[in-house]
Amino acid sequence: MKQYLGIIISALYALVIRILAEYNLLEINSWTYLIITPMIVGFIPFFFKQKTFLKSTFRTIAFPIISVLLFLIIAVISGFEDLACFLIIGFPYILFSILISLLLRSYFNKTDKDITINAFPILLLPILLGVIEKQFPKVKSEIFIANEIIINAQQKEVWDNLLSVPDLSNGNSTSISSYLGVPEPFYSTYDSIRNIRLGYFDNQIVLHEYVIKRIENKKIVFKIDVGKSNLENSPTLKHILYSPNYKGINKNLEFDNITYEVENLGKNRTKLKLSTKFTINSNLSKYGKFWSNIIINNFEKNLLSSLKRVIEKE
Repeated sequence: MKQYLGIIISALYALVIRILAEYNLLEINSWTYLIITPMIVGFIPFFFKQKTFLKSTFRTIAFPIISVLLFLIIAVISGFEDLACFLIIGFPYILFSILISLLLRSYFNKTDKDITINAFPILLLPILLGVIEKQFPKVKSEIFIANEIIINAQQKEVWDNLLSVPDLSNGNSTSISSYLGVPEPFYSTYDSIRNIRLGYFDNQIVLHEYVIKRIENKKIVFKIDVGKSNLENSPTLKHILYSPNYKGINKNLEFDNITYEVENLGKNRTKLKLSTKFTINSNLSKYGKFWSNIIINNFEKNLLSSLKRVIEKE
């Protein structure tokens, strides 16, 4: 029973660290949260039943995985994470928790030493290192993602649906990204006097945008104001876009611009191109770039496909 107690305590420990991140003691997009914390998650079951782990490679690998999955399931059910976060956080958590568990097994199989109660201060490492890591400047990486689609409609007809986007709910198709919680577009409204476009998505998400450049029937460029947008029901977007710290909002991802370009191909055919230019600020820039590319690329493709279906249907 003691060995299974280690799994439960390990999962609860990961949940406590996640709650501390919610209260800004450490950042989710950090070495501390995505590498150090899962290592300790892998250490805790080992501590509670060291001899069991020394005799079984299967348990050395399986127990950290069960601990991580239990933590993620609780986090998703409680609303701290969604399914996209399940993957983004789950991959490094499983990897590093297994790694430390295997390393501990290898080390203690070669020595007569035991883990003692003196090792418990290790549990405080994420808090200490998290506070320290927040003081260091983040690495900036500029990224450009573009997708295009051919719509069987006239150029002006496509253009007229870009500022005030019609109801896309009937044009949205089920995809892997939608299952993972990447927001699906519904519609948008445009206030020409205030020059503000509000983009409405599922889960009550609203993006607050300004038009910063406009060439009639050819090109329109938007700037997102994250601070005025409503992202509360999307843990993934909140993690990707920003994380609060002691000094205010620390932007993990900054949208430089979102651009629509319309090109007449003749014979009632129009090419619509959607591109996004953004900057990632992260100590784990490669991992951040990997997931940001996947999420934003899928988002662009889904939006273009929905626009195509709705415009062609009209």
